Amino acid sequence: MGYDTSFHPVDLRLIEERLLPYLAGLGDDDAIDDLVARAVETRKVRFRAKAWALGLLAHARDRDDLPFDSHVHVWGRPFLIVGDGPERIAEDIRRYLAAPVEGVDALASEMVGRLDPALRDRVRPDEGGRLPADGVLADSLAGPLRVLRGAAQALRAGERTVRRPGDGRELDAAALVTREVPFNVLDFAAALLPGWMSRGHTWPTRLCAGAGVPAEGFEAPTALTGLLRERFPTLEWPSAPASITGNYTVGALVPASAVPGARSRLLAHRDRLDCEEREIRKIDEAMGVAEVFGVAFCEATEIYSGLEGNLN
Repeated sequence: MGYDTSFHPVDLRLIEERLLPYLAGLGDDDAIDDLVARAVETRKVRFRAKAWALGLLAHARDRDDLPFDSHVHVWGRPFLIVGDGPERIAEDIRRYLAAPVEGVDALASEMVGRLDPALRDRVRPDEGGRLPADGVLADSLAGPLRVLRGAAQALRAGERTVRRPGDGRELDAAALVTREVPFNVLDFAAALLPGWMSRGHTWPTRLCAGAGVPAEGFEAPTALTGLLRERFPTLEWPSAPASITGNYTVGALVPASAVPGARSRLLAHRDRLDCEEREIRKIDEAMGVAEVFGVAFCEATEIYSGLEGNLN
């Protein structure tokens, strides 16, 4: 199978202080409703920004004079961001995250103008797609987390199964808690702080392994399950490999304090990494933005899918 790979700045503090306690069954059932509402608005902002990116693609794909790369500006960076350097990209991400949906057109048009001011009068957003209603988006974003919370609550009550909302199917509560948390936690965190899209065997730990370079700073993503491991120590927790092992998985994580060093070491060996230069650029940008934000970095698969229209 192919891999829709992605590279993520990860707010571990939010995960540890808000998401994992919720999944452990602590607090009120509506404890993350504010985060869900924020994720819905961010999804709408992402969608509108990518509509502009696709509109730009129609004008720029045959312009050799433009510094435009669809694998970076459409299927790479989050939103539509034109400009280089982690500080500038991080600032543009902040602007998108702070913008109401109604303000995206002005921001995206500014990005178009950075490529060529003349394009601002010609490029229009692609209007071919539509997002579901807010309630449907909220359910799709929060649904997996609520199932996992229900599984943890079932285990605390001495029950072995939990029923899935909708079809009522019984699911193994222990299997859900021990195996499904990392991907779903990262997926939700990425709905609040989007990452970079890629495709294929381009994740950093694989590239390092192929080049015979130690992936220093990269570690198993156990931080994504830390509180649950503490609350349910008798469960059979699988070992978390420090790399991607398949579809719909989380690979290695770099703690915030280790991001600058890991990034520098990766760039020092860039000539030995077996992938296109633009993919190294994406990894470096994602790690650079994580460094600017003071957050962790993580690699994953199937958080996004260009074929399914699930863009960042």
